[in-house]
Amino acid sequence: MRVHSLTLSAFGPFAGTVSVDLDDVGRDGLFLLWGPTGAGKTTLLDAVVFALYGSVPGPRGQEKRLRSDHAEAGVRTEVGCEVTIGGERLRITRRPEQVRPKKRGAGWTTEQAMLLVQRLTDGGWEPVSTRIDEGSEHLRTRLGLSAEQFCQVVLLPQGDFARFLRAEPDDRGRLLRTLFDVGRFARAEEWLAEERRTAGHRLDLARATLGTLLARIAQVSGGDMPEQLAHDPGHGAVDRWVRATTAAARHRDDRARTAVAQTGAELDAAAAALAAARSAAERHDRRDRAAADLDRLRAAEPTVTALRARVDAGRRAEGVREVLETAGRCAVAAEAAAGALTAASAAWDRVSAGRPADVALARALRDEAAVVTELRADTRRAAQLAERVADLGRRIAALRVQIIEAEGAASRRPARLAELERQVALCAEAAAQLPGLVAEQDRQSQRVLAAVAARTVATRIATADARVLELRESLVTARELVADLRAARLDGMAAELAAGLRPGDGCPVCGSAEHPRPATAGGPAVTADREDAARSRVELVDVELTSAQAERADLGAELSALQAVAGELPVHELQAAEAEARAAVDAASGLARSVPTVQRSSDVFLADAARADEQLGAARTELSAQQAERDSVAESWVELRDRLAAAVGEDVDLPARGRRLVDEAQRCEDHIEAAAADRRARAELGAATARAEERLSAAGFPDLGTAAEALLEPGEASRAEQRVAGHDRATAVARAVLAEPELTDLGERPDLAAVELVHRTAAQRRELAVAEAGAAGRCVGELDRLAGELTAAQVELDERRAVADHVGSLADLVNGRGSNTLRMRLQSFVLAARLEQVAEVASIRLQDMSGGRYTFRHSDAAGRNGARGGLGLDVLDEYTGQQRPTKTLSGGESFMASLALALGLADVVTAESGGVQIDTLFVDEGFGSLDPQALDAVMSVLDELRRGGRTVGVVSHVEELRTRIPSRIEITTGRDGSRLAG
Repeated sequence: MRVHSLTLSAFGPFAGTVSVDLDDVGRDGLFLLWGPTGAGKTTLLDAVVFALYGSVPGPRGQEKRLRSDHAEAGVRTEVGCEVTIGGERLRITRRPEQVRPKKRGAGWTTEQAMLLVQRLTDGGWEPVSTRIDEGSEHLRTRLGLSAEQFCQVVLLPQGDFARFLRAEPDDRGRLLRTLFDVGRFARAEEWLAEERRTAGHRLDLARATLGTLLARIAQVSGGDMPEQLAHDPGHGAVDRWVRATTAAARHRDDRARTAVAQTGAELDAAAAALAAARSAAERHDRRDRAAADLDRLRAAEPTVTALRARVDAGRRAEGVREVLETAGRCAVAAEAAAGALTAASAAWDRVSAGRPADVALARALRDEAAVVTELRADTRRAAQLAERVADLGRRIAALRVQIIEAEGAASRRPARLAELERQVALCAEAAAQLPGLVAEQDRQSQRVLAAVAARTVATRIATADARVLELRESLVTARELVADLRAARLDGMAAELAAGLRPGDGCPVCGSAEHPRPATAGGPAVTADREDAARSRVELVDVELTSAQAERADLGAELSALQAVAGELPVHELQAAEAEARAAVDAASGLARSVPTVQRSSDVFLADAARADEQLGAARTELSAQQAERDSVAESWVELRDRLAAAVGEDVDLPARGRRLVDEAQRCEDHIEAAAADRRARAELGAATARAEERLSAAGFPDLGTAAEALLEPGEASRAEQRVAGHDRATAVARAVLAEPELTDLGERPDLAAVELVHRTAAQRRELAVAEAGAAGRCVGELDRLAGELTAAQVELDERRAVADHVGSLADLVNGRGSNTLRMRLQSFVLAARLEQVAEVASIRLQDMSGGRYTFRHSDAAGRNGARGGLGLDVLDEYTGQQRPTKTLSGGESFMASLALALGLADVVTAESGGVQIDTLFVDEGFGSLDPQALDAVMSVLDELRRGGRTVGVVSHVEELRTRIPSRIEITTGRDGSRLAG
């Protein structure tokens, strides 16, 4: 995995967009990420983790505050990263959930998180996924590391490993669990614990089942379970008790069967005797009932004779029923008419005042009541006029209050108008001063920027001076080398020419074809190519020196120009002046922006004042009109009220007078109608009585009363006749029963109650014997069944006890108890093996950094106060030969041990994750605790990490590293956030 570039916007302390080309800055394999504390060095690492995993490591990720507080509202928080993972180059763009201003209207809207993953192909960048879940899964699969593993393997946070170095075994185990997958071993522990609980539960169920069966056997047999079986139900004791209980139940069953046979014979004899006694008793009962019926009929004979006479008179009276009923109805009507006349006369007398009741008086009363009804409309009109007078009074009072308030508001207007005019003048003055203040702010900002830039240029000038000096020395050295090579070549020129001689060829010096003593080189031969190469080096260094001097001159000119702009004040005073100018501009801008608002307020106030004056005049006019209308309506109301009072007279009011007149008219009319009805009823009664007397004489009745008493109700005659006939039939039946032969000589009545008691006693003894036999049989059957279940339960209990013991011992073993002498859990055992691997790999680098003094040693000893062991970590001091805790290391030694541990853990985790190749590493902080010699050793280890094309980034604020690592990224910070230098 190699990180090529990183771009972030509005992320952490970076307000704008920051881009880092890691391929360029890491071309030497080692670069420095430098900046003061709090500048945002770790933020760049957080951005890499956020791009890959959507989160940031450590407590910073818990607050979910990724967006820069310095960023403008319209700038979106976004991280872009180009990486190569497994030979595939990817471009990752990720945004967190954030709020932004609405595109239409005011307010804010929430923008959802976004992830875009692209792959580089021959045709350019093509999308892999635009979904967060799908893209995250693709990255996780390609990386093969979780977020926690990535942060420990790639970022190497020294602070975490320093704590890991000194941590207790339990705390060390928590970090190792995040890096190494021991989930299957944890699941094995949980599974065994669950199996132990399950086995224990099953064992308890088996014991409970056995106890239930024993209690059930005791319950079925009707006895008590022995106390020793409740505590220790051993096989022998249980079997003996069950056999004894079953034998007792079988003996009880035999006795019950014998009792059933005996009681059956006794019940049959009692049943035969009961049947004979019941037959004799029934004959005695029939004879007694017939004799009683005949005596009762003889006693009722006088009543039946009178009923025969009543039926005969009823038949004769039925012929004159019609005239009797007519006379009766007329008598009732006459009596009712007389009563109505009496009531009507009494009612009229209470209101007549001596006036006779006649038609003329009734008509006069009705006419007067009609006049009163017509006056009721004037009553309603009088009430309406009174309500109108009251309503006008309320309106007049409200208008007077409104006029008083309006006059008070008008008296306060001049002061408010003066205040508004003062605010308008103040805002206008601020608007006039604003351009000058803005210009002053710009000038102060330019001075601050120039001062900051001058400080940066001064640093660059120092670097350029060193570069020029270095190049001058290199040029002198190169020229000296050319001169030396030239002299050496000239000294060996004869040997060089001799080397080119061939037999028969002429010598280029003397021309002779014979070469008796060719010259030989007295030292190393210098060739023309070597001399040319040295000369080219001189020219190259000369060109570089000229370029460096030109660059130094440009930097000097730039510094002079910046100092001219910045002046002589220090940066902090310039920044203070800039802040004052900005505050003045902000204040003036606020007042200038308020000019339209204040002017609008003044215009609105004047318009409201004019409108209030108009409303005051209108209110005064309306008050005069309302008062005039109230006087007119009040006058009409008084006139109508007096006229209605005269019409009421002595009555309470008009409705009461109308009700009285109507009542008197109705009573007069009722008296007249009752007198006429009484006269008609008396005439009809006389005629009906005469007709009835003629018919009664012919039917043999002396008067109306006797004939009326002889009348029978509808159906009464038939009922009387049926009663007489029934009496005659019942008398004949009773005499016939008494004459039957089987009832003439019955003998003494049997004692049926005694016989029934004997039969009932025999039946009860039979039922008890049958019930006892059934219970004894069921008891034997149930005991046989329970004995079989008890045997099966004992077998199952033995099996479950063996399983529970086996599973319990395994669970204790993997949880560090029982036979586990190291008291190490299975997870800790696996993590201890991993820690042992880490210690072995980390010891190689720790020996290099410590000059062979320290070596890591894994310890499986128990912790303090008997705590579980297995994750101890010590160091072996080769100087003393003693093994001691890592807590005894000094600050610099702790840093080297932490770095070695981090690198070793990264190697082991990488191998654990399938051998993912890590081409980019970041080492975060801790270098300030090293002395120069230790720092050299650490730098040597970091140099070794560059082998194979790996890039190592060192994150630090230590100044000395700036001189040791020339390739670096510098971060500066200020009031507006952080940014990259240069």
